[in-house]
Amino acid sequence: TKASSTTTSASMSTSSTRWPFPSLFCVTVVRTSGYEPDLVKAQFDQGVGIFQCDEYEVFSNGGVIQVGWQNTVEIAVPPVQMGDLAVEGTTTNSWLNTRTFLEMWDMIIAGGKWWDHEWTVKVDPDAVFFPSRLHEYLSVRTSTTDAYYVGNCDRTWHDEPAKLKLFGSLEIFSRNAVGTYKAYNERCKAELPWQNWGEDFFMQICLEHVGVKALNGTAYLSDQRCHWSPCTTTKVVFHDFKTTDQWFQCWGQSNQNELAERMSQLDQISAVMMRLKK
Repeated sequence: TKASSTTTSASMSTSSTRWPFPSLFCVTVVRTSGYEPDLVKAQFDQGVGIFQCDEYEVFSNGGVIQVGWQNTVEIAVPPVQMGDLAVEGTTTNSWLNTRTFLEMWDMIIAGGKWWDHEWTVKVDPDAVFFPSRLHEYLSVRTSTTDAYYVGNCDRTWHDEPAKLKLFGSLEIFSRNAVGTYKAYNERCKAELPWQNWGEDFFMQICLEHVGVKALNGTAYLSDQRCHWSPCTTTKVVFHDFKTTDQWFQCWGQSNQNELAERMSQLDQISAVMMRLKK
């Protein structure tokens, strides 16, 4: 049996809820052993990360944990293994977790919350995430008809051709991209050799396979596996911070810098207004 889902802090929300435009439905998957439960529980307690999204859901692999007043939604799949790049067809030396996330997407689609929001966002537990910044970025890039995923890394390796990539620490999909995945994911499973892929690579190749376009979101992400920016900048996500102290130190530094930038902008506006009055 699956545990009840963690829902938005506005617990009485319904399909008639008026969300801001564009609205964000955010999800994360927690491994129940190791450092991730403490990270996610601390984020919930402080109301930050995915818990600042319009709606959210917390999934778990390896059992059920309590986050706040509710339990996670268990993804019941066998334990995942680490990838070995020496094995032909393997695309990652991180977790071979595609099957786990295939199950997650099946559950998200069945749950229906994705349909109530312009964007569905999957974030890693150890990613320092600022939903308000993503909302600002997407407010000028949201179409009610087009299907998009957001590529977030343009780094190349081993003289490969330049190509926009989807890194799993921050995955962003428009409503119609999720709808397209719903319609055609079985085709991807049947036609693509995905068994030794990481889940982010699978989602990118699957969506491209069925005609979903990419938006360039390289400005959103600081990731040590792609391009790194210090926490004193105002990226949407900083990845990865695996202890609660490290996570909140980065969050605090970036939040303080954002506040300072906004104060500077207000000072500049005030100065202009004063000159206009003279």
